[in-house]
Amino acid sequence: MKRVVYICLFMLTSFYLEAQNKVVIESIRSYSMFGPTMYYLEDPNIQAGITAKLKTLLSSNYNLTLVEEALPIQIYYTPEALKNNNASFKTNDTSTWHLFVELYEYDPSTFMSGSMSQLEDTVIIKKSKSVFQISILLANGQKQIINDQNIFAAITTTASSGGGISPKNIFLTKKSFGSLVQVGLQMALDSSNTTEVVEIKAPPVYYADNFILKHLKNATKIEVKENKSVWQFNMEGNPEVLRMGEQLYDEIWVKRKLIDSSASPLLLSKMKETGNMSSSDFIYLRQECRDVYQDKNYTIKLATEIDPFGQAISKKDIFTNFLPGMVNLMLRGKDTVAVFGIFKYVGDPLKQIYLDKTTNGIDSSSTASISKEDYTFKVNYDYQMTGKINGAHFTIYSFWNNEMKELYINNQLIGIVKGKTDPENFMLINGYNNPTMIKELLLIAYNKFLL
Repeated sequence: MKRVVYICLFMLTSFYLEAQNKVVIESIRSYSMFGPTMYYLEDPNIQAGITAKLKTLLSSNYNLTLVEEALPIQIYYTPEALKNNNASFKTNDTSTWHLFVELYEYDPSTFMSGSMSQLEDTVIIKKSKSVFQISILLANGQKQIINDQNIFAAITTTASSGGGISPKNIFLTKKSFGSLVQVGLQMALDSSNTTEVVEIKAPPVYYADNFILKHLKNATKIEVKENKSVWQFNMEGNPEVLRMGEQLYDEIWVKRKLIDSSASPLLLSKMKETGNMSSSDFIYLRQECRDVYQDKNYTIKLATEIDPFGQAISKKDIFTNFLPGMVNLMLRGKDTVAVFGIFKYVGDPLKQIYLDKTTNGIDSSSTASISKEDYTFKVNYDYQMTGKINGAHFTIYSFWNNEMKELYINNQLIGIVKGKTDPENFMLINGYNNPTMIKELLLIAYNKFLL
């Protein structure tokens, strides 16, 4: 008897679906705890993709025709604004169905501390960078709920050949965002779906700029594994291991007394130029490091002034009052490999980072807006190191709070490195492939006294 009842209900439902052949999107409401991501919804290509997907899903799953009109997208910027907007119906026409869509982005820790922490699969949520909720409510012409589903997508980052400056609050490119929304809608509009939480592995997202991105399309990306100041990576098919050792210091001049007899005439003249020979101490900040596989030991020595009457506001300022000129050294054993000067807070008005735009870090065609306003950041270097290394001129620019570094040899860009205290990855530009030079530049760039 139960089987006959089910069959009859199915037949009645099928007849009912055929009679109700229109659906209107009542609203697409969105909010992000992080801020910028939902602005992707303003992009015409994203809207076209959503419309096309909904047309297909509503037709195949419910035999409904989507009413052709602009998507009613509402982007909210505060949770209070979101709560104060109740759902409403555009029409009382009983031949028209109604679809409500909601798209939210949560911080994983906040998400887990809320009511959603009762989800069965929380392991995925805990390791994610961001959590999206895609919700749909589909009602018939009598305003009876036919489908009401929530899909939760935990965003994790996968490897990519791209590079650049990563935002702290955006975890999807425009393309990945569009794909996420379409996948979420497909699952939510499937009444037989039983999956509530999915993991989305997305490529990283980067800010657009006018000086990094143009070099990256044909660059070679090398990932670095770091463990307790030991860096491991592969270059030219060979494994490489660099190790940063102990941070020490050597006295050069202490209160009218020369301690280091090896101090060069240039260093002595720079010390005298300060006018503080009787009051300041002058020391070498010394960093020991090693190229493990090549069995080479390096020493980096940075000449600095310790002025007891200086206006330093932090310990870092006290120990990074570097003397001007080419008075800093990199030694390989007893041989001098490099001499260089260190300059702090040098600006470059020609280099700009666009905080209102994102890319995939590979191709400028992926550039997308995340704001109605333009936000341009002009680069100011935390450090600029310039000098000679192995007979060649070199420059290292450190910027974005020391998270990014550019490496130049003879005024040609040869590499871009990401990582604040240790290198996370680096991009080799223009086919540059001198492993020794690159490793030595990395050791100089990531000297612990500079961070």
